[in-house]
Parts: sequence; structure tokens; C-alpha cells
Amino acid sequence: MKRKQLNIRNSVIVILCITIITLSVGFIVLSIEIERKKNQVFDISFTNIEKLSSIKGGIGEPTGNIEIDKEGKLLNMRFSLANVHDEMVFKATIKNIGTIPARIIDIIETPEYSRSLSNNIRPISISYTDIEGKILDVGEETDIKISVVYNPSDKVGVHDLNLKLGLLTKSYNDK
Repeated sequence: MKRKQLNIRNSVIVILCITIITLSVGFIVLSIEIERKKNQVFDISFTNIEKLSSIKGGIGEPTGNIEIDKEGKLLNMRFSLANVHDEMVFKATIKNIGTIPARIIDIIETPEYSRSLSNNIRPISISYTDIEGKILDVGEETDIKISVVYNPSDKVGVHDLNLKLGLLTKSYNDK
């Protein structure tokens, strides 16, 4: 009888030891996974802007300036076009400086001239490269061309335009 109780007690001790070891290993694996996730950085930013060309449609040169905000998330744009056929083209570089792949969902304009307020800026038109759905791996970059054109119209004179462009992005793992 005593021997049977000793075997049961030893069996319980062995089962408890195995349970503790299994829980410890599980905790270690979970800690490693949490630490890995914690160190992931999601950062898609504008890193460079350059003027590619400027075409003057009349006597005066069109003027324009695009600046990247300090966080690299927005492009602040200011243009002044005075003559029909004035045109300016810029190239902006977008880079994934984070540690996880990302997808570009859309480019957001503020205000949304191309959609609801386009009558307010006519005859000026703004267009840019379609990069919707573009996937950027870690360290990868892509370029977007931004074109501002003074189209022929009955609205003659100097047109000033202020606009901001931003990126709507998400982690590529979020499919």
C-alpha cells in the first residue's frame, strides 16, 4: 500500500515538473515573439523632392516650391502660374525606412482639388503618378512625378495654388 502511494506521489511530481517545464518553454517562445513584434517599425516617408522641369508659356517663369514636412509624411506645395501652357514637373521619392513591408493605399490631397473643388483652380490641373497598391519592402523606394499645368481657358491671369499631398499606407502583413 505504501509503495503504491509512493508511486502515485512520484507520478504527480513528475507530471507537475513536466507541466512547469512546458509552461517555461512556452513563456520563452511567447516573450521572444512579443519582443520581435515590439521592435517592428512602420515608417513610409517622403525622402527627397527635386524639380525636373519648368516650361514657361509666356514671358514670366512659373514658380513653384515643394517641401517635405519635418516628419516626412506630407508634401507642402505652393505654385504660381501666370501664363497659358506654364508647366512644372517634380519628382518625389517615397521610401520604406521602417522594418516591415508596406503597401501604399492612396495619395491624399488637401484640399481635394481634383475631386470637389476642381472648378476653383481651373485652368490649373494637377496630376501625379498612380502608385496605388504599390508594395515597398524594407529599404525600397519609389518615385512619384507631380505635374502642374496651366491649361488654355477663359480665366486669364496669375493663379496661385497651395496644396498638401500625403500618403495613406498600411502594413503589407495586414492584407
